[in-house]
Amino acid sequence: MMKSTLFILIMTVMFRKTHSFTIVHRLHQSRLTFSALNAIEVMTLDSLEDHETEGKRLSASVAGWLDLEWMPQEIHIQIGESVKSSYIRARESGENEIMNIMTEVVDDLNKNWKLYDNDAFVNAWDIGNYVADYLHDRIGAESCGCNASIFNPDNL
Repeated sequence: MMKSTLFILIMTVMFRKTHSFTIVHRLHQSRLTFSALNAIEVMTLDSLEDHETEGKRLSASVAGWLDLEWMPQEIHIQIGESVKSSYIRARESGENEIMNIMTEVVDDLNKNWKLYDNDAFVNAWDIGNYVADYLHDRIGAESCGCNASIFNPDNL
């Protein structure tokens, strides 16, 4: 009994620091129950209403980021166009959550990756992570920081 109490105390302290979960110990049942009390907030794109304009901006940002990261290549424009199409299709179908849009972008790129594979220095998930960071930046939210900076196509 002493070991389980100590374990619960340690786990409670650890999880309080991360604010991810709360541990509830049921004394009459010798088990732990985890509940998502402080769950991750879902980021939505309510403020980005013009899907076509935002898709074009996203496409230019992806291509500009890849050009700066590696070297200017036509393939970067093609990847940006794919991202734009995925974004617009997702938004027009009612999708509003950043992570779902990121996943759709990645899935679409993976389906056609043979078109990009020979010339691209990144993979579909690198681009998907960039898209998520870009969209977080556009709505003024903190991102996962997968990318050092977001390319702003308005500064061209």
